[in-house]
Amino acid sequence: MKYFYPERESKSLEFKSQLPNFHNLVKTCVAFANGMGGKIVIGVDDQSREITGINDTTRNRIYDEFPNSLYDATNPNLLAEIYEKNFGELSVIIIEIPTSIKKPVLIRSEGNPQGIYLRAGSNTRRASEEYIQELIRENKRSHYDEAIIHESPEVLSQKLLKKIYNLPSNELLITDKIMNRSSVHSEKYYPTVSGVLMFCENPEQYIPEAVIYCTRFHDTEGRNIIQTEEIRGCLEKQLENSFQLIKSWLTRDYKLLKTKLKGKTIIPEAAIREAIVNALIHRKYWIPGAIKIALYDNRLEIFSPGNFPGLLDPKNLGDGTTHLRNPTLARIARRFGIAEKLGTGIRLMLESCYNAGIKKPEFLEGADSVKVIFYFLPSNNELFSNEEKLLGLFRIQKEIKLNDVEKYLNVSRNTATRKLNQLIKTKKIRREGKGPSVKYILL
Repeated sequence: MKYFYPERESKSLEFKSQLPNFHNLVKTCVAFANGMGGKIVIGVDDQSREITGINDTTRNRIYDEFPNSLYDATNPNLLAEIYEKNFGELSVIIIEIPTSIKKPVLIRSEGNPQGIYLRAGSNTRRASEEYIQELIRENKRSHYDEAIIHESPEVLSQKLLKKIYNLPSNELLITDKIMNRSSVHSEKYYPTVSGVLMFCENPEQYIPEAVIYCTRFHDTEGRNIIQTEEIRGCLEKQLENSFQLIKSWLTRDYKLLKTKLKGKTIIPEAAIREAIVNALIHRKYWIPGAIKIALYDNRLEIFSPGNFPGLLDPKNLGDGTTHLRNPTLARIARRFGIAEKLGTGIRLMLESCYNAGIKKPEFLEGADSVKVIFYFLPSNNELFSNEEKLLGLFRIQKEIKLNDVEKYLNVSRNTATRKLNQLIKTKKIRREGKGPSVKYILL
């Protein structure tokens, strides 16, 4: 009988079918310690997740030799918890590493910065200089959004400041970390990163990354661009302008209500707005690159520089856990009414898509990025019949072709044709065109 590990490889889980050399194991342990912690499971195939098991030689080497090798090879020294788990007659051995309270952790023989590693999805990689600086800030309990921008406080707009401050005195703005004193000249003060992002009319002049690029493509591959817009301004303006633009691109089914045309967006507006808010507030503003929003024929993607902050586990998104990379920025955004209660954003995105009957969004973490993907597909709930799923697809796309049905339902061409003919007989859809140009439209 075959057994399979119940979880997949991730940011906090790695499989090894056989015992690798200790140096590779140490690299993964260092990456886990620099992140949210994790487990290495030995005796599992990393492709199929099939349990292959371990032998006594592997067991003895892990228990007797690896703890000392790990401790001696790392700085600060790492300690591992080692235990076994049984699957029938087979056993796997698990090396568990907690997150380090002192970062960055490195491999002594490789030194700093070469010996510092991180997890990028299910892979272990050498850390970039930007990531190392974030670890150092984390260790010092400091945040980039509180750093000063060496410009005059006059770059902050009084009009924007008065949206939340009746009398924006220097003392009050320093207390709220909108401005900060220079460490060299204590009598001088400058705007902070958060201050410039929220209260400057043109923050991109001082923080080049503070822009959003919105691009609309004609296909699903990103080869034919229809329109590109660069969204600038304070964060409140970036949010409003990008949201309205994407909403206009996604709005369909216009109906005349009294004297106005009103349409419905394919993706719930609350989910779109929340995804943009998350990108603006939680991104890394110290690494090159803008937030990018891309609309394709079959999906909407929102790309944000910077991986998930803190100890946030992508497997538990939506459970209310909150880690703030930019706490001052988040606090000011709440006062502006941009962000709601902490820890509710992703849950709102998931629930609004579920209530709209569409596929839940996908969250992909790269080496130093996060991408949210909204697919233009109905929820593929197993409780729905194929006819209900197909009608859901029509309600979103309005007109579809035969190969769309084949891919969505994962059925043969003949089966797809038969199901479409059944909907035609019950007068729920109609067929238009001939040959390769045939399309089906919801009545």
